[in-house]
Amino acid sequence: MSGLCRMVSVSDVLTKDKINVLKTKGTDTIFTKVEISDGIYDRADAIVAAGSDVHSLGVKWCVSLGLAALYQGVMAEVGTDNRMFVRKAERAGFENIHKLFTKMAGVGAAPDFVEIEVDVYSEIGLTLSFEEQTRMLNACINAAKAASPEAKVILATKDSTDNEKAKKWYNRFQVSGGKPFDIISLKYTPDAETLYDLSCNMSDLSRRFDKDIMVDISGMADISSASIGLEDVDSAINIVPLDKGFGTVYSDLVLDKAVMVA
Repeated sequence: MSGLCRMVSVSDVLTKDKINVLKTKGTDTIFTKVEISDGIYDRADAIVAAGSDVHSLGVKWCVSLGLAALYQGVMAEVGTDNRMFVRKAERAGFENIHKLFTKMAGVGAAPDFVEIEVDVYSEIGLTLSFEEQTRMLNACINAAKAASPEAKVILATKDSTDNEKAKKWYNRFQVSGGKPFDIISLKYTPDAETLYDLSCNMSDLSRRFDKDIMVDISGMADISSASIGLEDVDSAINIVPLDKGFGTVYSDLVLDKAVMVA
């Protein structure tokens, strides 16, 4: 399935040797989770170096924004006052992401993709209106695009097999004034019993919102125990209508045990 984008999330220290090994397995994009916190741009040398190494070896780079710690810090400061929280969180998200991405862009290490997880608010115990969630997501998108205008924006959700829930979320995001984005990422655990539901969800979301679809199975370190294989996930992505099946995010641990052809 060589036409699909293959992103790989690296579980240990990212080195040029590691990147080259992953390239031999068909990897075209390194996927890195970056935990955003206040002042991260002042201590981002390792992040910038990683991006420079990725690009120097002819591989693309995807930065997934870890926002939980940043938002928890704001919540600790303002408490349960939603109005104050959203205002401060918007500002903190924009400033830290924009300064970090500006620093990366200044040395040619700007990411090719930026991913934002849409489930982060509920996961840290926040109850926000959809308009409030949209404001915070927009702040992150605006910050990334202002510094890296060529980067494609990925919105990631865990609702990979629940089509009703997923389409409701993306519809509400658009209606609430959500900023343009490029790719929908569905976090998924490979399973024969849910593959059909995943396929139906990908097909519906791609046509309904005219977006590319990516499947993220990087949470699974070993697929040998799953009832389906990597080729089954690839096949499901390949049949997404209108060539909207974009690719897959793997764990490097999965690729260590898999035979893949570039």
